[in-house]
Amino acid sequence: MGKHIAFIGSGAVGSYVAGRLASRGEDVSLVCLRPQTAEHIRADGLHLSDTEGEDVVRINALNLYEVQSFLRHPVDIAAICVKSFDTAWATALVSQYLSPTGFVVSMQNGINEEAIASVVGWGKTTGCVMSAIGVSNYAPGSVRRHLRPSGSSNVVFRAGEVHGRATPRITEFAEMLRVVDSSAVTPNLWGERWTKLVVNSLMHGPIGAGGGNFDHIWRERGIWHRVAIAVAAEGIAVGRALGYELGNIYGATPDEWTRAAAGDANALAAVQAGLMEQGKRQTTPTTTSLGRDLERGLRTEVDYTVGFIASKAVENGIAAPVSAATTAMIKRAERGELQRDPVNLEGLV
Repeated sequence: MGKHIAFIGSGAVGSYVAGRLASRGEDVSLVCLRPQTAEHIRADGLHLSDTEGEDVVRINALNLYEVQSFLRHPVDIAAICVKSFDTAWATALVSQYLSPTGFVVSMQNGINEEAIASVVGWGKTTGCVMSAIGVSNYAPGSVRRHLRPSGSSNVVFRAGEVHGRATPRITEFAEMLRVVDSSAVTPNLWGERWTKLVVNSLMHGPIGAGGGNFDHIWRERGIWHRVAIAVAAEGIAVGRALGYELGNIYGATPDEWTRAAAGDANALAAVQAGLMEQGKRQTTPTTTSLGRDLERGLRTEVDYTVGFIASKAVENGIAAPVSAATTAMIKRAERGELQRDPVNLEGLV
């Protein structure tokens, strides 16, 4: 028998990865937070579309209350794919049904391994950082990937243990993910996590406060672009103060992002070239998950992305005014007190 993988959360990432694994014969369950989503998938299948075409995948879709069925089918790998603010309860939900060697992996934005470990312990906690997977829900039970597969140019899935060693369990999980896109075991989970946090934040900050979409940052040279570079530089400064080893961001080194924010022309050219190259992978215009949540009137993950940078900056005595300002604007937009508009970004940089 293969490993039973349960994805907790049927958003874009959970549905896409679960569906691709299920289509290749893995034993996968998809736990849906909304009953209508599970019912739709049971009736019509899970619709996945990308540059390879569209697939309809049959998958074991469950409602939250049906997780108790795992008592007879214990979970070997529990992938947490809910919003960061739902991490603790989602982990507690599935923790009761882990097999004796079962473990939990965070496949989320933000840095949530500590919240998971508070429920199941560090020995059962792992993480998987996703670099430029680019998926979004466009209807119940339907997910579109709007970025072309990365091939050898970028490792999309970076699975790791919190202690950095390449254990058999994390190696096996990384190998499973290769049917979805490029995958590898990372010895630097925390550095990868913070690097991805910077990537999310440089998008979430300007797009969340100013509106717009990925194209405004990847292909234009407007205010979104300038604010994004400033947020990235602040995030890099905080990450380094915390001792993390950061990787490249859209092909540019952390030093190049820092120098670009300070006005260095050569560094700015390197950053802009990397952003333009990323834009070439996009197949359809789209926005960030935070932007979509604001459009739908939902709570966002701002406290776990750009807001996390802002709070850690305060704790460590580091100036991060652009991260703090965009976080405050996004919170006002969440409450309906602020209209998202590029004018909000004027004067920040």
